[in-house]
Amino acid sequence: MSLVDPQRSKKSDSEPKSKIDDLGFLEIAAGINPIVDIVAIHGLQGHREKTWTTDDGVCWLRDLLPSDLPNARILSYGYDVDTHNEERVSTHTLGRHADGFANALSRIRKDAPRRPIIFVAHNIGGIILKLALVICHNQDLDSSTELRDILVSTHGILYFGTPHFGLAGITFLEVVNRLASVYMETTNVILKDLRDHSNELEDIQRLYVTASEKISSIFFCEEYASSGISNREEVTVPYHSATIAGDCNATPIVLHANHRDLVRFASKESGNYKTVHYHLKAYVDHAPAAVQKKWVRENDCRDAAKGKSISEEVMSPKPRPVLSRLYVERKEIDYNITRKLLPDSRGKHQPRCILYGIGGAGKTQLATNWIQEHERSFSRVIVVDASSQSQLEADLERSIRSLGPEYSKMTWKDAVAYLDGKEKDWLLFVDNADPPGLDLRPYLPCSINGATLITTRNSACVAYAPDGAIHVGGLEENEAVNLLHTAANITPISDAESLEIVRELGMLALAITQAGAYIRKTRSLHTYLETFRQYRDRLLRKKPDIGTEYAFSTYEHTQHDS
Repeated sequence: MSLVDPQRSKKSDSEPKSKIDDLGFLEIAAGINPIVDIVAIHGLQGHREKTWTTDDGVCWLRDLLPSDLPNARILSYGYDVDTHNEERVSTHTLGRHADGFANALSRIRKDAPRRPIIFVAHNIGGIILKLALVICHNQDLDSSTELRDILVSTHGILYFGTPHFGLAGITFLEVVNRLASVYMETTNVILKDLRDHSNELEDIQRLYVTASEKISSIFFCEEYASSGISNREEVTVPYHSATIAGDCNATPIVLHANHRDLVRFASKESGNYKTVHYHLKAYVDHAPAAVQKKWVRENDCRDAAKGKSISEEVMSPKPRPVLSRLYVERKEIDYNITRKLLPDSRGKHQPRCILYGIGGAGKTQLATNWIQEHERSFSRVIVVDASSQSQLEADLERSIRSLGPEYSKMTWKDAVAYLDGKEKDWLLFVDNADPPGLDLRPYLPCSINGATLITTRNSACVAYAPDGAIHVGGLEENEAVNLLHTAANITPISDAESLEIVRELGMLALAITQAGAYIRKTRSLHTYLETFRQYRDRLLRKKPDIGTEYAFSTYEHTQHDS
């Protein structure tokens, strides 16, 4: 075992060890010709070794895993998230911890920056990790890109009892801190952001959805509450907070353990260890090929940002989203889009339409259908994905370079200028403009000779054209029921049960399509609601197999934006 980043001087054997000596990265296993990095990050009151170690001294990261996964380098990160300590406590916020973690990881990986990464996160270590990946995602393509290397190389994450949506028992821990402050150092800097329904955690999750688009996850949850004197200060993370409902790239698994023992395994015969090892091995086996594909795409985007030619495949125009076979016509919204984008007379401002609403409402499908019906009204339709700044810039650049060889060195700024100048009667379709911090103004042409259609979950985007905003909510009851019956391929005598189902699903097209696919497969209309309520997360993760379906937005936003 070697300290990866030894910056501190050695102490004499007689001098007490400081907690500072256990901060930073520790290389637990170097691996034999490693093909992946497994990176562990602890949580509240945690330690880079003790968190993963049983009372009998078995550290599974050191004593069990290396022999089972010899081709993995195993790193563990230590940082100060003690809420009380006799020596000292950190004043760092979640954001500062995340920034420190991301930069430390980048330094550790300088000799192999593109090696695939699998993260293992316990407790709020998962929150720090999510925020760190958001920081990596926000780095510009044309910057030095070290932090983006981390995001692109991330293949999978194992979350153990991470309170994605906060903890109900935080007030108790704050009380403990107040009592402990009489005889030791305490802080509530982190605790205040971990309260149930915390705005900070909601913001982190909203930003993380975009950053984690290509990352697979496992949510390991505890079966038992922490109890006993030795665990009196341990938190219990309920299932609904330890999982993210509707995350299509994630699998929730309950381990037979309390919160503390979620990450402590005494031997390879432990049932919990066997479960964790099974999923870790699957990630290790698939990571090299999956991450290599991600790097091909990333290299194209980076080349585009630097003005270099990219592959012929990327040079073709970005295709528009595919219209679902189960598309539900919504005449009033369709009429309003036409009124906004194709006015009877040209005014002083560019026609713009902004479709905004919660995830799963069908905004992209509405826009795609409208474009298909009115395509002849435009000389060209430019499609861009605004789920991230880098993707938006890459798609704009792709749009102008697709015009011909003479445009092969053009940038996204040239694309905007081209629409503002030479071209007329164009339609710019900006899809998935969801990130709260993304400023679209530099990317939107101002010319009145074209039109812009935007879909977004972020209601702040209404400011780009207040007179062009259209809210997209749930379907009408008859539309929702018809969609359910079509997706399920059923014609029940009564609509009563169907109405109850669509109301439970918030009248949202995406959720109803998923429900219909499940009912069609199981022929279980009468028992669907009972099954849904019992296995809600599993059902919302299933993607319908009926032809080409709705673009699958993360259903978590449907839950939390409503």
